[in-house]
Amino acid sequence: MQMRTGVGWQYAIADLALILFLIAASGLSRPKPVAAQVPKPSPPLVADPVAVWRPGADMPTLGEWLASQPRDSRQRLTIIARYVGNDVNAASGRAAGLLTSAGPSAGPVRIVIEPAASDDLSAALTWDAGT
Repeated sequence: MQMRTGVGWQYAIADLALILFLIAASGLSRPKPVAAQVPKPSPPLVADPVAVWRPGADMPTLGEWLASQPRDSRQRLTIIARYVGNDVNAASGRAAGLLTSAGPSAGPVRIVIEPAASDDLSAALTWDAGT
């Protein structure tokens, strides 16, 4: 029996498969360039309110109400002004007036102005997880 070595299409295919494997392996070993990514701004994490204040005839002012609340430096006062239609400036004015009436007892404050089905103004003390 006589065998010929190194001749035939099987050897050519094996060589090509080995070359393909080496090219694929070298391509995987290189680190891929990282594109510059702009971080998305995350919304503040707002906890459930500890206490809520709403204006009313028998209600104390926001400053008096805040003075009567047990406070902690980690709490934040959130003033929420809701408006109907396109009247953003009026809602901003109401929120600013409420902040002024709170005085120095307000501490850290967040003002939220948002559209709604009816005009509303409220304030809440929260234990916020974010800034």
